[in-house]
Amino acid sequence: MTSTPLYRSRPSGFEIQPASQPEARRVNDFIYLSEGLSNSYLITTAEGRVVINTGMGFEAPVHKRNFDAIDASPVRYILLTQGHVDHVGGVDLFRDEGTQLVAQAHNQPHQTDDGRIAAFRASRSAFAFADAIARAWKHIQENVGGGIPAQARPTPDITFDDRYELELGGVRMELLWTPGGETTDSMVIWLPEHEICFCGNLFSALFGHFPNLVTVRGDR
Repeated sequence: MTSTPLYRSRPSGFEIQPASQPEARRVNDFIYLSEGLSNSYLITTAEGRVVINTGMGFEAPVHKRNFDAIDASPVRYILLTQGHVDHVGGVDLFRDEGTQLVAQAHNQPHQTDDGRIAAFRASRSAFAFADAIARAWKHIQENVGGGIPAQARPTPDITFDDRYELELGGVRMELLWTPGGETTDSMVIWLPEHEICFCGNLFSALFGHFPNLVTVRGDR
């Protein structure tokens, strides 16, 4: 019996594209996926919605359209698995009255660091993403409408150190800090009754190893 190393079955970084899918993909009867530079997920409950990651600001109209087509009830929680721009950028578009943004305690310092090195990172990653982002921007302007939202730099309403639990509409979620992940504020979201884990970029498509050695590109 032979086994194939996990990294060989992962998509490469060049397969990651900005959000442009016409609809969300059904994962199960209450979870949906909208693909993008970092995937966004929707959890539906009888008491409202939970959105996990919101994409870049310019991707958010695609994610929101895809999710609203499934369930347009209020967004009660937005959960960020890390503070990189492709996770936090669409927060403002998803906020409803009373929406609570939840992140690990290092999220704000990480967003500050991210802003500080943004120009440095952009100049070194343009070769991989510039053309794809330009195509996505054009697609969104032509097919979604409503203008392109600004990139959000949100402040979490709830932060935690190691662990945080919340429940909505009978769905229990455990938020767990994962030091050694892609960022200092990396976390995963575990649904214990369903044995489902939203791992964010803990096992990243861009890097075929764990932990992510992202200090070489400017992160702590």
